[in-house]
Amino acid sequence: MASPNAQTKHPPVIQKLERLGDRSWRRDSMLYFLTSFLWKQPSLQAVDVRQHTVWLFDNTAYLRATPSAKGLIESWHAEVVACVFRRDSRKDMSKIVAMIADLIGLDGEIGTERETRHQITRRLQPFLYHVMPAHLMMLEIPQPNSTTIIQQLGPTNSNGISSQVVNMGSRRIADGSVVRSYLRGSRDNVAMRTYFAGPKGWLVISDIDDTIKYTKTSESTGILRTTFVEEPRPIAGMPELYSHMHRELAPAWFYVSASPYNLYPFLRTFIHTHFNPGTLILRDSSWLDVSELVKSFTVNTMEYKDPEAYAEIYKRHPHWIRAIWIRKVTDVPHLEDQNSPERFKAAFQGVPDQIWKVFEQPKTVFDFLPAKPFSTTMDEQTFVPRTMRALYHRPASTAITDLTALDAPRVDSGIIFDTDFPVPKPAANQYLIKVQTAAFSHDGLRLARTLHPSKSIPQIPLHNYCGIVICTPSQDHNKPDGPKFKIADTVFGLISNTRDGAAADYTVATEDEIALKPKNISAAEASTIPGPALTAWQALFTYGGLDPNDTRHKLRILVTNARDNEVAAQALQLLRAKSLFPHHRPWICTTCSCPEHEDFLRDQIKVDEVIDAALPLPQDFNLAKIFRKNKWEPVDIILDCAGEQMFNLAHSSDVVKNNGIVLTAVDDTAVQPKTADREAQNQKQGLFSRFVALKPDGKALTRIAELVEEGSIRGRVQCLVDLAHGVDVLASEAAGAGGGRRGGMMVFRVNI
Repeated sequence: MASPNAQTKHPPVIQKLERLGDRSWRRDSMLYFLTSFLWKQPSLQAVDVRQHTVWLFDNTAYLRATPSAKGLIESWHAEVVACVFRRDSRKDMSKIVAMIADLIGLDGEIGTERETRHQITRRLQPFLYHVMPAHLMMLEIPQPNSTTIIQQLGPTNSNGISSQVVNMGSRRIADGSVVRSYLRGSRDNVAMRTYFAGPKGWLVISDIDDTIKYTKTSESTGILRTTFVEEPRPIAGMPELYSHMHRELAPAWFYVSASPYNLYPFLRTFIHTHFNPGTLILRDSSWLDVSELVKSFTVNTMEYKDPEAYAEIYKRHPHWIRAIWIRKVTDVPHLEDQNSPERFKAAFQGVPDQIWKVFEQPKTVFDFLPAKPFSTTMDEQTFVPRTMRALYHRPASTAITDLTALDAPRVDSGIIFDTDFPVPKPAANQYLIKVQTAAFSHDGLRLARTLHPSKSIPQIPLHNYCGIVICTPSQDHNKPDGPKFKIADTVFGLISNTRDGAAADYTVATEDEIALKPKNISAAEASTIPGPALTAWQALFTYGGLDPNDTRHKLRILVTNARDNEVAAQALQLLRAKSLFPHHRPWICTTCSCPEHEDFLRDQIKVDEVIDAALPLPQDFNLAKIFRKNKWEPVDIILDCAGEQMFNLAHSSDVVKNNGIVLTAVDDTAVQPKTADREAQNQKQGLFSRFVALKPDGKALTRIAELVEEGSIRGRVQCLVDLAHGVDVLASEAAGAGGGRRGGMMVFRVNI
């Protein structure tokens, strides 16, 4: 929105920019323009990621019917926009940086002068790239059943932009899916997200500038400050409003701005940080002169014709548009005429009053929301598609059948990524959860395959999750207080390994498999915590019988593979949590795989002793000898996270006390019947020796969430991968093999 007193003559700031700007940059732009007319068109060239910078814009796919020999066939299409620049072009920005810094004034309100100039340099860089016309590239679009569509993009136009509608795949891709496509040859570093939106449902088109983001489009200096210097700020209350709309209507989102496409990365990051992701529509010119950038914001917005434009669109398509909401800007001066009731009434003449609303405070818009497209009950608060994306085990010819013994190992021919997998139907005691992230550890994956063979084919893997409650248990609807967890609660948890997991858009969970997500961590980190932390909790407090209030003797504990196993890492954090052990601190000895880990364990975790025990253990490794040499007393509890060899060595009377406890979280051989010699030795020493069989525990997970919020526990994300690429991760030979040698959890990004 701009000042009503705007004249045809450019404001002083724009005049300064034109006068002080580096004319050589404009000369380069003019040369590109002239050669397109005077000389032959440049020859087509393929994009080279070593020489070029490429952007792929997120987009929205729609169903389109195309004729074929069998009649009309519906398939998904989307406009794919790509931008190509010459890498490392225009490095000298000192003049333009100095010019912008001078125009906005460095008064200390936005940080030190040096910090501000660095910020300007970073934001300005995309405006100074050389665009690359006449370039082609190949796009890889993942499809169901691990197939890929290859589409050629380009050639780019004189602004370095390619824009074309391409076939994104068959109708088997479910409405509401999100697919990540890649530039061929980029090693997945150049990608876009496509949001699939069917013909039914809602679509929201939102302006960005001064509607959801402070831009100050009526002030030239304000534009420079908000674009190049300040951290982008959302309009107060708008993120909450849009989040509410998303929960209620589940719409496809489009965001429009007068900004040039050079600001795409900047605006995309802003949207993803504060709002629901969607498609950004920007101007398709590349500004080589920053004065033109400022004009691009102001010249066409000086008259502020948005209300008139929206009214015209409604008159053309009255059956499509259910609501028009105009944010009245009150925090920018000189907008009295544009904001007058008479102006809005004139602009919307002929548009029903119930369609358009003018608001100042976003909280007042909640009552304007249109009616939902269907009646709802307590367990149907948002649109849930019939099918979803999912990873599942595909049975081989020798897979488990009804005649296979329950203790037989799983035999699968591979992992499948399917975009048309049925959404699970929750039982009377189950919640339906829209998955944000799902996680696994290599050890957890290996143990699940060995200890929980399933006759239910297909089976969805990954049982650690974070997500949003979509549907509550029907058996709880008549309770006075209703269900424990409410619609739209963000939760995390651990699903029983006997059921399908969370490597899908939706999963089901019982109350004992859920806790509210801690507010101080991300969805990715939240999904890494339940399995490892619950295993450590149950090892220490259920199997180990620890009583933090028992101060009669100092507790001594050995934790093996302390840095490279998540259960061990969580156990150490629990043992050092002050709220769990307020009266004394247990003595902790750990083993680790390399000397570099010792400093971390001593300085950060405050362990008392560290043993260097690289895996696999050498044949002459003698844990008892190390204890004797250092004159350490035997410990009360051992939690082994290294494997069979270490677990066996831990039973020595030099390492563990008589009547002590020896537990393993990784050695599945401990589940098997013990040899006669081992059983006799355990009885002689009075040892309790067990494998920690993990079980979901909502009460314990709630306490763990409290420890996360107080800062005692954190998760560890080793890698973040899109669900669509989960096949490659889970099908690799590395997945689930030797997991004790790698720290951190693998996280699949599902719906974030």
